[in-house]
Amino acid sequence: MSETLGLIAGNRRLPFLWSARAKEAGYRVAAVGFAEETDRSLAKHVDAFELVTLGQLGKLLKFFKSQGVRRAVMQGQIQHAQLYANIKPDWRAKWLLTKQALFVRDFRTEAILGALGKELGRHGIHLEPATWLMEPWLAQAGRLAGPKPDAKLRRDIAFGVKLAAELNKFDVGQTVVVRRQSCVAVESIEGTDACILRAAKLARQGFTVVKLARPRQDLRFDIPVVGLKTFQTLAKAKAGALVLQAGKTLFLEKDACLALASKAGIAVSAV
Repeated sequence: MSETLGLIAGNRRLPFLWSARAKEAGYRVAAVGFAEETDRSLAKHVDAFELVTLGQLGKLLKFFKSQGVRRAVMQGQIQHAQLYANIKPDWRAKWLLTKQALFVRDFRTEAILGALGKELGRHGIHLEPATWLMEPWLAQAGRLAGPKPDAKLRRDIAFGVKLAAELNKFDVGQTVVVRRQSCVAVESIEGTDACILRAAKLARQGFTVVKLARPRQDLRFDIPVVGLKTFQTLAKAKAGALVLQAGKTLFLEKDACLALASKAGIAVSAV
């Protein structure tokens, strides 16, 4: 009998891509979706589906146990604003948050999700990295599309990579925008696309966007992702370059993205 894998599904396309990959590999997929975030049509693409609200940890655990899940993965974004504003914890989630408050006192999103991972483990469910089974969508190192950067752009790229690596040590957003070796914008809770548009108002055009994972980033919860929407934003903002992290960035709709980048004159690379 096939092993049943658990899927904790957020929004957008990643839950669909991952479930398809898992099924191709011969696994059953039991998915938990969130009423506030998840596309409910996911139910048609998995073997079992349970809809919960944010904070219903007990219901999630009960469903996974009923399906015999021993390994699970999180795919798809849960908007940070939802975690801060709309979560309605059940008694088990309240217990987990109270424990976090009393003993850890760390309320960063990643810390709370880390506590969730430990709680799943306590119930015999191992949470795998979000990169698991997603290898075809990981960015590969090297120059990927667009023109060869000139000397000015190469200096901005080097500066942006160094800046992003340093800022990521402080657990801020994954993305920085630079121009003429100056920091124009740093991603906050609003997300990558909004950060790019904010930078465009300040730097106008020709700026460099660098998106890197944090040095100790927990890839179970928060892996960098880019797709066509981000590339459309880059083209609209007339960005000059995009730098991704090889092996730790999920690159969706790659062919369409790179074709758009080449047409818009955006130099794309992964380091």
